[in-house]
Formats: sequence, structure tokens, C-alpha cells
Amino acid sequence: MNLKNIYKRSVLGLYGVAYAAAALAVSLVVDVTPVAAHGERSQEPFLRMRTVQWYDIKWSPEVTKVNDSATIKGKFHLAEDWPRAAAKPDRSFFNVGSPSPVFVRMSTRINGQPWFIAGPLEIGRDYEVEVNLRARIPGRHHMHAMLNVKDAGPIAGPGAWMNITGSWDDFTNPVKLLTGETVDTETFNFANGMTWHIIWMTLACFWIGIFVARPMFLPRSRVLLAYGDDPLVDPLDTKLAWGVAIATIALVWGGYRYTETKHPYTVPIQAGESKVAPLPVAPNPVAIRVTYANYDVPGRALRVTMEVTNNGDSPVTFGEFTTAGIRFINSTGRQYLDPSYPRELIAIGLTFDDESAIQPGETKEIKMEAKDALWEIQRLMALLGDPESRFGGLLMSWDENGNRHINSIAGAVIPVFTKL
Repeated sequence: MNLKNIYKRSVLGLYGVAYAAAALAVSLVVDVTPVAAHGERSQEPFLRMRTVQWYDIKWSPEVTKVNDSATIKGKFHLAEDWPRAAAKPDRSFFNVGSPSPVFVRMSTRINGQPWFIAGPLEIGRDYEVEVNLRARIPGRHHMHAMLNVKDAGPIAGPGAWMNITGSWDDFTNPVKLLTGETVDTETFNFANGMTWHIIWMTLACFWIGIFVARPMFLPRSRVLLAYGDDPLVDPLDTKLAWGVAIATIALVWGGYRYTETKHPYTVPIQAGESKVAPLPVAPNPVAIRVTYANYDVPGRALRVTMEVTNNGDSPVTFGEFTTAGIRFINSTGRQYLDPSYPRELIAIGLTFDDESAIQPGETKEIKMEAKDALWEIQRLMALLGDPESRFGGLLMSWDENGNRHINSIAGAVIPVFTKL
């Protein structure tokens, strides 16, 4: 087979690649309405309730112009009842969940310390986080706090809508290099990147095109099974293989040398750990022991019986139960509710059989009910089908001076269909 024939068959083989590229181009041009979905609801309830327990999360401002700054800040508690089915947070990285890079993350701090590499976090302790963002793509975006845990995956926290106005064309992200040069990372070396994509795609299409054309994959497979590879390989194939191999090595070596010459000062990808001490343990006079819990399936209500002891010198009143980013509140909790918290994550169906304050030194049994359709909407009632049918969350109380006490509670859940 001469070179002219090989060239013709290679071009024929590339037609399929051209059709695929055309289909991809059409899909990019066609205007597809984005779905305002909440992907965190697809996560198992035991991950959302019993791993990272979020509180005091704030998103600001609600409306941001392109190139302006925004922040996500708050706190999270790593539950003592961490499930066996999830890997421990020995290597974790705080992240932001968003529909594509609509914001650029400028910095992340945990407990005031820079956090740009994954590191260990301690179960049973609390951490305060602040993420500084820069608006990039206009639109209405659902933004989540998120903790990535090695071998457990991303654990999404509560999300809120953040709006970006302006034009994407106006976005810039200047960075000063070690050489003193300032570049815009939004467009820096775009042409260079496209050039290398074209080079490698051309080489790959040429290589695939040759073997697609002589013969196709299925006949080649049958010949290989029947007679081995000798009938399919001729001296020209060997020469082409050597030519492509040499071209590949030359491109890699030449690209490396060019990069080293063009950018002599580089910072390697960091492979260490970010280590930060958890927040100090705040004095908490409230002790809670869960004795029984059930989930009323038709009533969409979690009912928890617990023994509460007030070891402090001031009466305390319960006002909020937070789980999976959902805040169940009563009249006490409503006084301390952040008005900017997403309304779709607030439920007013928190009640206690005894709403009176727990006096200093008093121990009594309290029955809590957290009732709302959000159990169904947020798909949390699926906890009954989890490998560990247990609930978890943060129960908050306040004393007469307005001091808040936070207890992480957990327990096994029994499904019921009538109120017990």
C-alpha cells in the first residue's frame, strides 16, 4: 500500500471525527435552559446529617457585580457519631459547590489560618471558615459550602442563591508573577493552549484514521482472533508507528524545553498538608442523652426522647434543631434567626412536650418533635433505608442572658406509621 493510498484512507477515517466535532459544536451553540437543581439532595441522609454539621452559614452580598467580591462564612461541627460507612476526615479540603466556576475563589481561611492544601480535621470539634470569592459569570447561582473528604467524597452543606450582574466579557483576574510581570489568568496563554490541543488532536486523529481505514475494528478483531497479528502488520505499519512515536517524544521534549525557557521561575504544585487547631471547646452546661427516636412516616416528623441536665447556674430554653442545613425552630429560636438565611431551609415545626426552661441543676425528660414537609422535599426520610438508620444534628439552647449552647445529638431511628 503506497503513501497516497494511506493518505486517502486516513482522510476517510477522519470524516467520522469531523461529524462528532460538528455535533459537539451544535450542542454548544444551542441555547439550553439550565436546570435549577439541588444536587445535595441526592446524597445519602447519613452523610448530610451525621458527618459535617453546619451552622451560622452566611452568604454575602446577595447581589454582586462581575469583578466584585463576595464571601461565604460560617462554622461546622464534625459529628461525634461519624458513620462507619464514611471515611474519617483525616485528609479534608474545604470547597465551594457551584454550577461551574461562576466565582473565582481568592482565598480560604479556617480558624483564621490559610487553607489551600488538604489536611486533617478532628472529629467532635468545631471549625470556623471564611471563603473570599470574586464574581465571574453573570446569573443566579446556587452556592454551597462543601467539605471534600478523601475516600468519602464531597459533603455538601446548605446552599443559597447568589446573583451576579454585569457582563462576563468584563471579567479580569490579574496575577503578578515572580518575574514581576502581571498577567490576566482568564486569557493568559489561551492561544498556546488551543495550539497544543490542535497538535495533539491532529496527531491522534491521524493515527486512529489509519487503522480505522485499513481495515475497520471488527474485521481486524476477527483476523486477530483467527490468525494473529502477522497478516495485519506490514513494514509500512512499523515505519508509521516509529514515526508517530518519534514525533510524540519530540513534541513532549520540545514543549518541555520551550516552557522551561519561557517560564524559568515556577512554583510546583504543593503536596503537603494544611494543619490548623480546632476552635476551643466552649463551656456547655447542658448535657443531653438521647433515649429513643422514631420517624413518623405519614406525619413527616422526627420525634426524639432525651434526658436533659442543666449543670449551669442559669435557666436554658431550647429553640432550634439543625440537621443537613435545615433549621427547625420554635418561638425561642425565631428570636435568634438570621433573617438572611435561605427561607427554603427554615422549618417552624419544632415543638417540645415541655416548653418551660430547664432550671439550674434540674434533670428532666423532654420529647422533641421536628415536623415539616422538608423531610420529604430534602429527601431526608430516606435515612430509613440507609445502611445505618440513625439521625444526627445540632440542638441549640439559650440561657436568660442570650448565651447559646450547642449540643450534637444522634441516635437510632425507628420508622412508625402512627403516633406513639
